[in-house]
Amino acid sequence: MKIKNIFKRRLFRLDLQSRLAIGFLVATCLTGVFATLVSTWTINRNTIAEVQNRVRQDINTAKLIYNNKIEQIQSVIQFTAEISDLQDLIIRHDEYGLGYMWGQIRKSVKPSSGNDHAILDMLTLVDVSGRVLYRAANPQVMGDSLLHDSLVKKCMEMKKPIASTELMSLREIVRENPVLAPRTKIDIVKTPLAAEIDKERITEGMVMKAAYPVIDRNTNYLVGVLVGGVLINNDNEIVDRVKETVYHGEKYKGREMGVATIFQGGVRISTNVMTKDNKRAIGTILSKEVYERVIVEEKDWAGRAFVVDDWYITTYTPIFNIDKKIIGVLYTGILEAKYRDIKWEMIWIIIGITVYGMLIAFIISLRLGNNIIERIKILKRGTEAIASGNLDYKLSPDKVSGFNMLDEAFNDMARSLKEHNDQLQKMHRHLARTEKLTAMGEMAAGVAHEINNPLGGILLYSSLVLEDLPQDSPMRDNIQKIIYQTNRCKEIVQGLLDFSRTPAGDMVPLQVNQIINTSLNLVKDQAMFHGIEIKSSFEENLPEIMGDRSRLEEVFLNLFINAADAMNGKGKLTIATQMGKNDCVRILVSDTGKGVDKEFLPHIFEPFFTTKDPGRGTGLGLSIVYGIIKRHKGTIEAESEQGRGTTFVINLPVRKNNNSLAQNEDVCQ
Repeated sequence: MKIKNIFKRRLFRLDLQSRLAIGFLVATCLTGVFATLVSTWTINRNTIAEVQNRVRQDINTAKLIYNNKIEQIQSVIQFTAEISDLQDLIIRHDEYGLGYMWGQIRKSVKPSSGNDHAILDMLTLVDVSGRVLYRAANPQVMGDSLLHDSLVKKCMEMKKPIASTELMSLREIVRENPVLAPRTKIDIVKTPLAAEIDKERITEGMVMKAAYPVIDRNTNYLVGVLVGGVLINNDNEIVDRVKETVYHGEKYKGREMGVATIFQGGVRISTNVMTKDNKRAIGTILSKEVYERVIVEEKDWAGRAFVVDDWYITTYTPIFNIDKKIIGVLYTGILEAKYRDIKWEMIWIIIGITVYGMLIAFIISLRLGNNIIERIKILKRGTEAIASGNLDYKLSPDKVSGFNMLDEAFNDMARSLKEHNDQLQKMHRHLARTEKLTAMGEMAAGVAHEINNPLGGILLYSSLVLEDLPQDSPMRDNIQKIIYQTNRCKEIVQGLLDFSRTPAGDMVPLQVNQIINTSLNLVKDQAMFHGIEIKSSFEENLPEIMGDRSRLEEVFLNLFINAADAMNGKGKLTIATQMGKNDCVRILVSDTGKGVDKEFLPHIFEPFFTTKDPGRGTGLGLSIVYGIIKRHKGTIEAESEQGRGTTFVINLPVRKNNNSLAQNEDVCQ
């Protein structure tokens, strides 16, 4: 406490210029330290965020390559089934005729060598009872049943092609193709940061499989199933393709920049992650943290992870079998070392620039301190002049020293009394402008009232023109549209005049399909719909509903225009009607636009809520639609997913015998 008091006394004994110099030095140092810390934190966050965003994109590409491989297997099996009359070969048990399937089996022990045009490791034909008729890779073994195979069983039940990744016991794999035996032997390598796995060796294999049903063309009965697949264990074709496609073989300090792996459970069975002795890290295990997240909780994981012997920025995604059970993991990762080195290089550059800037700032601050003292003296003389009554006294702005702001403030203070009358005049003009705006508002109300007269004239002369046109004249449709839109304008103007009373409108029996067609005809020829494919599917003989025609047309017009806006004038608009539950007519309006985020979806019917860019919407359209549907005792819901479009589902109660709406508000729930 005594030291603090002594420091204060010595500080206040210094002159103002010295105190300013010390203050500038302290402020400069604090600013430099703070700027360095913030810059370091920002660089670290942005670098990690950028890399994580990249690996999220990489895992999507890896999934596409993975799924493309499954589709390729399915196509090969379908092609194999369709190039020959399998139905006849099954009935005749013609093993010789089935021998052509041998050509689809890979002959190389190393499947990623690329020397074999075939892609399958196994291909088996079973009859309708599940009994094996022919194994292309092991034709000597037959007669056993594959009904325990989930893929075969589902293919028989659904009678359509099906594909997925499945686990098979090593005994079953070797029975399908004895050549695969060496690839099934994977010893588990335990590391300090890996998850705890009790096994010493993998007892199952991970197989990409597809099944194709063989249907009797005459009876349409199932006569058999052709099932085949590719063993992923020790097959590095997919992971190497991911590495070449996504990372293009990029290296950093002799190490692969990007890697990919397929796990069976938590064990690597296919990878281009290399160990210190430059071997593929087959048999190594997921880290504990990733194992808990992906294998146990069945969720994606993205972040920094230790992989074998180095740190990577990684993304892991589960692989599920046909029964939606997790059997493996697909992984992509980027070596962290490159980004770590770049980050530290940038940090040291920023630190150097900051220190250099602090020195320059301190030198400038000393010069600035002298200028402050001089300006204080000038201000003192000015205040003395003002105190003597010289209100016209002004300081000459000194733009060179940078203190012109203080000079202007002083001059503003001197002018404040003279500007008092100017302020009163400004207030006077403001009041006059307010009265003018009020008068313009009253005039606008009068114009809205009087606009009905020219609308009536348009309606009258349009009707006269329509009467004079022949029945086969092509202009009749256009004139009728003019009459129809004129009537709508009159209703809108009347709605403006009667806004406070909120008129209910006439509720009459209506056909939903007719209202939708009328609304669609009004917009489909507009420019914003030229690039949109419109598809309608209306159920015939739908019962009538009770409703206000103009209000319901307003609902559909609003939805159609919103859909076109969401698709930016290019996409597909689908409108469908059908009979729903609880005596309600169901209308679906779907688009292929950008969709709505899940967090925004519950709020889209709220007034003034909009996801459009500023100036492109008021947020009232859907709230008006919601209110109209509610007044018709109906319901409206929205289903959407980001990037996959939006579907609005409307339910309206059918007309009762007494031409009334249902009394129950929840009739269409």
